[in-house]
Formats: sequence, C-alpha cells, structure tokens
Amino acid sequence: MPQKFDPINFSDEISADPQCNATLSSDRYTSSEFMNKEWERLWTQCWLFAGVLTDLKEPGDFFIYDIGRESIIVTLNENNNLSAFYNTCQHRGNKILTEDCGWVKQISCPYHGWTYGLDGGLQKVPDEELFEGGICKEENSLKEVNVDVWAGLVFINMSNNPAPLKTFLGTIMDQLNPYHFENMELVKHQSVTLDTNWKTARDNFLEQYHVDFIHPQHASFVDCCDAQNYLWPFGHSHTWVESPVMNPRYDMPEEPPDYMKQYLIGLELDPEDFYGKVPEIRNAVQKQKRIIGKKLGFDYSELSDEQVSDVFQYDIFPNIFMTIHAERLWIFGPRPHGADPNKCIFTKYSLMIPEDKIRDKEKGLELLPGSYDYSYSETRVEHEVFTRQDVIEGRNSMTVTIDQDIHYLNDMQAGMHSRGFDKAILSKDEERVQHFHDWVDNWLSDKSLWSKVSSSS
Repeated sequence: MPQKFDPINFSDEISADPQCNATLSSDRYTSSEFMNKEWERLWTQCWLFAGVLTDLKEPGDFFIYDIGRESIIVTLNENNNLSAFYNTCQHRGNKILTEDCGWVKQISCPYHGWTYGLDGGLQKVPDEELFEGGICKEENSLKEVNVDVWAGLVFINMSNNPAPLKTFLGTIMDQLNPYHFENMELVKHQSVTLDTNWKTARDNFLEQYHVDFIHPQHASFVDCCDAQNYLWPFGHSHTWVESPVMNPRYDMPEEPPDYMKQYLIGLELDPEDFYGKVPEIRNAVQKQKRIIGKKLGFDYSELSDEQVSDVFQYDIFPNIFMTIHAERLWIFGPRPHGADPNKCIFTKYSLMIPEDKIRDKEKGLELLPGSYDYSYSETRVEHEVFTRQDVIEGRNSMTVTIDQDIHYLNDMQAGMHSRGFDKAILSKDEERVQHFHDWVDNWLSDKSLWSKVSSSS
C-alpha cells in the first residue's frame, strides 16, 4: 500500500495546490541558467531560516548567514531588536564581518574604517573631507534585509516587500508552538560541503522510499513505510512516522530490539516485561514519558501522545528540514553554492531541552535515547566545518542516518550528468518530492502565489 498524502490549505486564497506539474529533468539539477533563475525568483524572495536566537543574547551579538552569492549580518541592536543587513561596506563593497558569530560594539569595515552602528546607520567616514561634497550618512547606511523570529528561530527575507513570516508558515506555526523550540539549547552546529545540487540533497529527505535500502537500522524503531504525509502551500510539507515501533515489512521479534531496550531502561521500564509484547512498547513509552518527565521537570502537557513518542518531520520551503522529537530538534538542509549548480553546503543545527530535563545520569533516567551523544556547553558550541571525505572516513558525523545519505548524494549528482539519464521517475511514495518541485516551478513562474500574496499584504 502507498503512503497517504493529504493537502492542507492555509486559507481559501492560499492553496496547497501550486497549479504546476514539474518535470524532473537532469538540467534542473545541473544547469547554471536554472540556478540563476532560482536565485532571482526563489532565494531572494523566500523567508529563509538563518540561525538561532540564542546566538543573539546581548546588544552587539551577531551571526553571519551566507547564502549563495550573499552574506548577511544578523545582530541585536542597542534597542534589543533584531537587525539584518547585507554584509558589504557602502564604500567599495568590501565584506565587513568574516567571523561566523561574535560580538561587536559597532560594525567597522577593516579595509578603510567606515563604521556603522548596530542599526546599520553609517556613523563614521575617515577623512570625510577628501570626498567631494561629503558623504550623506543616511543614504549610505548598510542595506537592510527583512528579519523576523519565531520560536527562537531567525528568518530573513531579501525581497523588498514580502508578506509576513506568519503568512509564509501559516498554520504550521500553530502545530509546532507546543514544542517550545525557544526553550531548547544549541548543542551541535555542523556544515559539510557536497558536490551536489541543493535539490539533489533536498529530494533525498523528502521520501522514505530509500530507507529500507540504505538505512537498515531504522527497521527496529520506526515505521516509515506507513508514514502519513501532509502537503502545504508554498512548497512546505510534513511527514509523521510512528516510533518506537517495528517496520511491518519485517518479522516481529519476541525480544525488544536494542534501541527499544535503551528507551525502556531510561524510562524505568524493564525490557523483559515486553518479551512477546513489542507492539505494546510505543503506548507504554507515551505514558511513562509523562511520569519520568515530571521527575526531571519537563512538561509534556501541551503535547499529544503522538507528539510525545513519534517522529515528525516538517519540510520548510525551500531548503530546511525539521526533524522533531518532544525533547530534540534537528534543523538541517542544503544551501546553494554561489556559482556552481553542482555544489551545496549542507548544515545541521541540533537543539535539545536543558540537560537536567532530559536525563539524570546518577538515576539512569533518559527521556530520549541518544541524548548522551551531545555535550552541553556554557559557551557557544563550535561550528564544525568538514568535508564529505571526513564523513566517509569517520572523522566527523552528522548521525549514522545522515552520514549514510551523504555517502550517496555525490553519486546521485554525477548520474544527473550522464547521457544515459533524462529525467526522474517518481513512485506514489515520492509525492512529497513532486510537490516540492511543483512549487519550485510556481515560485519561478510569472504568476507565483507568493508574489500575489506579497503584493496584497
């Protein structure tokens, strides 16, 4: 049986149907012309996830968001409001800030000393009298970029007059607000460069068709083949996978698999009590988590039983995935290269609820298996930057599952260039891939829904 795919409209005017039927031809992934069109009509028009609010705690804190050919400064100004600007000096175009993140009293270009306030206003021009007629500071301030925040996540938009972030995310916000991502802490930040188009990486995470073949470990804790999927406007989608359960394509074991044993032990449940009762584990986990959560001070009351146990992935157009547990959030996805359609940068943020609320080592309590894979830090975690070869040879890891995906993606992109390949053929279980590309075509069209929504806002 194929998976289920249900469209959900945001309103009568904002439909999940993009009115397009994209063909996934090879040039879509390899053409510089297609890449340039995406830049002009998609990347510079969409709301884009740029970083986490926890990097901006005090006035002067900043982080840099690099996307394609642009670099953007996001900072907290003197009024404790977010500001975002293109990271380019108005004098000669020099890139001003080069560190990933940090703190500055003011924004000063290292090349000729032009200095801007945290609100982007030009404050100082050395030897200003050398410029004939002087410099109009108001006209030569840093160029602003739209910025907004939701649930501790910072988004930017490079278009002139976009519809609000709330319009872009719609009812997705309401569904995810009970998780309170704003209360989670950044525990890992990683980036890897891949020799693949950003959409090749994107497609991989939009279907479970490949799971049985390259992620065999999943068979013992999630049921991907029966996932429930939802298709949203603007190219968003999400999938719901039950856990901890067995993949029904395999025989049901008498004894709980290792992952389930870890889960049960961390929740003060005896795995031997579930010998011959593996199908009962998911329900037991849902109930016991609420009990152990109270012991650790974590409140599940706003979450449904399914949200307490299962895995939800929300795919926010154009390029991020949010793999969500009640206690942990992964935000990951590809950003396009500035000039080469055959390259992208794949970044992953891992956030978790506070350490004392997810585990107690002395008592052996743990709300979610794998929490000990992450180290909490009083300072900002290091941004780990590495190569695909580092992943292949085991020097760096984005988790076993994502490492397995990274192993294959370059070969997928290489195949796109073959004279033996014309276009992708999708199964019924790959409908989220088709939905995504249909919306890519909608964004690139002269009659995109987003343009209509933005012009009326």
